[in-house]
Amino acid sequence: MFPLKVFLILLFIINITYSMYYLTNFHAHYPDARVIIANCGDTIQLSCQTEIENNSLSIVPIIWFRLYENAYPQPLILGDRQLIDDQRFIPRTQNNDHYLEIADVRKDDEGYYLCKSENGIQISYNLTILSNTCIDIVPNRICVTIDEPIHLMCRIHSMKNPNEVNLHVEWTRDNYLLDNLTEYISNDVSVDGILYETLLIKHASRNDTGIYTCRYGQMLIATAQVIVNQYPSGSKSRRLISQLRGNNSSSKASLRTVVSCFYIVYQIVLVALVALS
Repeated sequence: MFPLKVFLILLFIINITYSMYYLTNFHAHYPDARVIIANCGDTIQLSCQTEIENNSLSIVPIIWFRLYENAYPQPLILGDRQLIDDQRFIPRTQNNDHYLEIADVRKDDEGYYLCKSENGIQISYNLTILSNTCIDIVPNRICVTIDEPIHLMCRIHSMKNPNEVNLHVEWTRDNYLLDNLTEYISNDVSVDGILYETLLIKHASRNDTGIYTCRYGQMLIATAQVIVNQYPSGSKSRRLISQLRGNNSSSKASLRTVVSCFYIVYQIVLVALVALS
């Protein structure tokens, strides 16, 4: 015989899921959603406090949903059980307070989360992940001279996205894809959940000046500015000044030599005139 408790739970989930189907504007439906702002890699907890009547627990436990536009909401947690395979989503309970813990949050975890129960409890959250904590380029601005190497490192803190497959890093310069070019070398390595993608340009040319973009998937984008100078900073002007100073010194030395020779001749002529007189 099908247990009554299980039947009530299934009926409850179906009813909630159906009532939230095809929502297109979460801001309008959940204007009181609590805003949570986190960095990539953080562990956050969403709280759902309940009241116990007559010192007895409700038959139907708390259920956590993640909301999607124009699609059925995804049940995440039912009571103390996970309903999805992602082990980062963990149910926590302390006294009458139920928590949805999300470990190592990623950019694709952004969105609305909802806690509901049969007695009408409904608490919503709007989770935002700061993009600049998920991906960046080091350095974000660099100046080099022609023929010098250019090194750019892209750091990605959000490596896995179940909604996308075959993810890889794409480098562009001024929106032009850097691919299949022998002068560009790109290598990647993963350390402690962070993907490091390095772009190396062995010999910089003036055409390498521009805005470089590191893109990972559809949501993670970082940029850096590269400036390639024809001469090292101030070197050309210093050489010109040195040359001018050198020419000026040579001119002064030549003038001093001429004056010295004229003075010697003058002394000889003067001595000769005195002797003849």
